[in-house]
Parts: sequence; C-alpha cells; structure tokens
Amino acid sequence: MEDNEILVFPTNFKFGSSTAAFQVEGDSGERNTDWDEFLKNNSNIVRPDEKGPEWWKKGKAEVDLTAMSELGLKVQRIGFEWARIEPEKGIINYNAIKRYKEIIKHIFEVGMSPMVTLNHFTLPSWIVKEGSWEAPHIALYFERYTELMIAEFPEVTHWITINEPNILVIMSYFTRYFPPQKGSLRSAMKARHNMIEAHRRSYHMIKDKNPNAKAGASFAFRWDRAASASDPFERAYTSFVNYLSELSYVDAMAKTSDFIGCNFYAGYFLNLNLLKWRVSMSLSNRRLPEVLLFGEVKTPDAYESEYRWPIVPDFLLNALHVLNKNYKLPIIITENGIADSHDKLRSFYILTHLVAVWRALHEGIPIHHYFHWSTVDNIEWIEGYSKKFGLLELDPITGKRKLRGSAQLYKEIATSGKIDINHMINTYITDDDQKEKATTTIRMLLRGELSRRIKRDIPKV
Repeated sequence: MEDNEILVFPTNFKFGSSTAAFQVEGDSGERNTDWDEFLKNNSNIVRPDEKGPEWWKKGKAEVDLTAMSELGLKVQRIGFEWARIEPEKGIINYNAIKRYKEIIKHIFEVGMSPMVTLNHFTLPSWIVKEGSWEAPHIALYFERYTELMIAEFPEVTHWITINEPNILVIMSYFTRYFPPQKGSLRSAMKARHNMIEAHRRSYHMIKDKNPNAKAGASFAFRWDRAASASDPFERAYTSFVNYLSELSYVDAMAKTSDFIGCNFYAGYFLNLNLLKWRVSMSLSNRRLPEVLLFGEVKTPDAYESEYRWPIVPDFLLNALHVLNKNYKLPIIITENGIADSHDKLRSFYILTHLVAVWRALHEGIPIHHYFHWSTVDNIEWIEGYSKKFGLLELDPITGKRKLRGSAQLYKEIATSGKIDINHMINTYITDDDQKEKATTTIRMLLRGELSRRIKRDIPKV
C-alpha cells in the first residue's frame, strides 16, 4: 500500500445513520404493538428503569439528529410506528403524525434528508388479533397505511416498505425468538407471501401518489461462501442456502423496487461436514442463539462483535457484487455496524467496510448511500439494551449521551468524502494488532484478484 493512498468517494455519495421507530422511541405515548406485549411477558429483557433514547419525547430525537448533522452526515434513516399512527383499526392518531412531522422537519432543518421505514418488525396489536402477518387482509391494511403516510409526508422522497422480511420470517416462524413465536412452516410461508404482497401494494401506492419518490425493501445479507471453493457439492449447497434465506426474497420484490436496501453485519463459510442445528439460548440469559443452522464456520482469526459475529468486510463486497450482477438496481446500504460497548473495534469496522464500499463503487456498482447502524444505542430486540451499536453512547437509565471516539473517524470520512488510509489507521486505530490487520484487510480489499474471484464464483439466480 502506498504511503499516500487516498480513496475518493463520488460527490453524490451520501453518508448517514439509521434508527428504527420501536428501538429509539421508548414507550411513552400511545403505542400498543406485539413487541410491547412480548416485552411485558418477558420482563427480564428490559429493566423497569431502562428508558432508552426516548425519541417520542420532544427534544430527545432532535438532540441526536443534530449530533448526526454535526458529523457531516447528509441522510438519516428513521421509522414510523404503525401502531402509533393507527392504534385501533381505522382510527388515526393525528398527534402521532404531528410528532413525526416535527422529527422530519428537524432532519431537514439540520441539513439532512430523511429515509423512512414503514415497517421494522413490529405490528399493531389489533392486527395481531387477526393473525399478525398471517392476517388475511394485512396487505390491504398496509396499503391503506402507506397511502396515509404518503399524503401526510409528500416531502419524503425515499421509503423503505418493510425491513428484513427474511429475518422476520426466520425469527418469528422458525426459531420463535420474535413474536408471534410460531414454529410452523405453513405459517412462515403464509407470512412470507403476505409480506411480499404488502410490499408490492405499498410500492405501487407510493409511486401512484408521489411518482418522484423512490421505494424499496431492505434485506439482511450475509452471503455465505463455500468453505471449499473447489468442492462443487459445497458450492451448490451454499448457493441454495443463500437463495433460500436471502435472494428468494429479493427475487420476489425486485420488480417493485427502485433500489435494494442492503443490511450487512457479518458472513460465514458453509461446511457440509459441520451441517447441524444447534441452538443454545433462552430468554432468561438475554443472549441471542449461537445457531449453526446450515453448517457455518467463521473466518479464522477474524475479530468478532459482542454478538460473536465475525468482522468480514470482504463478505460485504461479495454481497454487493451478487446484488449488482443479478438485479441491476441501485443499492443503498441501509444498515452496517457493530455491537461494541467499549468502542474497541468500531473504528476498524467502519474503516474496513467503507473501503469495501469504495471498492464496489470503483468497480461500477451503483451504491447511492451508506447508513451506519446505529445513530444511538437502542433496544436491540431480545437483547434489550445490552448490545451497543450507536455512534452516540447512551446510558439507558439516565438518558445521558456521549459521542463515541469512532464517530470522529466517520465524521472525517463523511465531511471530506475520502479515506486517507494510512492517516485513518494511524490516527484512529491505536491497537498495534488492529493496525496490522486493518492494513492487511484493506490491501486484500483493494487487490483486483479478490473481485475477480468474487465475480467468477457468483452463481446466476
């Protein structure tokens, strides 16, 4: 690597951060979702004195959004909570719409543009009574909800219909860690069908009411690789797993999408010899499952997040090539981040993953925005407040905020639009082992042979 190597992003490429409504708003105001009931029934997940970011209280969201704008970020992903807007079937809470208008207005006032997610895992309780995502008319209800939001927020030009439908199906209908906790293939397939139909109807409603708006869904990608690239059976098996858990959803939604939302955190190698199903988890110990669902093995010597997810930015590059080759749609990286309470690895994570993004852009992949997950520490579903992803550190009890050191690295990249590799490594990564690994990882990402190997191995869907 040359001493003065600098990677420059396109001038129209925008950096931002992400949140989800349920995860940052807190429980004040009128909100009755399936997750409110779930947390009530599993009181060990969130302590009574843990309130989180409390964005529903005026001023809380505004402080965090201002902090993001001061980092030089130009886009901000937020969510609307359907249960707040329509707390009872057909009954609209205009006070909730007013609060969201305040948040959207502030995003514009501090020089950013919003991207809004209409559904991020949670459902109103009245829909739960009709069957959650299996409810016969849920796609029609979602279309009606979308129509109202487009009418009330014509200034919003980027919409995500549904966040991570592929994860929601797995977690709600197979592993049963998310409500409605139904371990049923038939229920899973019905829910999947209804999510796809809800997305389709929502997309057409958005385009009908605001033709200039852009809409799509966001998907969780790992893009696993065969542990042995020379083994045709292992490669075929890996392709099957990736299609089943990821690309089958994109296939079903891509024709009604202006972009593909890519949520990326980690990736694995698949080994047929290790194929097994092992879950060691109960809600009582507040840990996500360690699931070797398809025979996963981790990259040797990879750093890991506090979720024990391996840090593998080359897998992000792999996923971006796969999406570009198969769909030819613009890509927005709608989530990318690390659970890192003590901010030991976040600078390494941000730097290496943004190098992977730059490499993909350099090779002609149309990536429009990058959203770091997350703006502020929030409730991470069944992990409660134990996993910390925020650029802003948050004490969930006192609500005190503090900008993490790694946010300064992100600020320098966002404001300059470039990565001065050696400067970034020497300034923001203090651990010698991390410095060496960052240098090695970045060299690997920038080498042409890595991309050539990725392109060669990509199966056509």
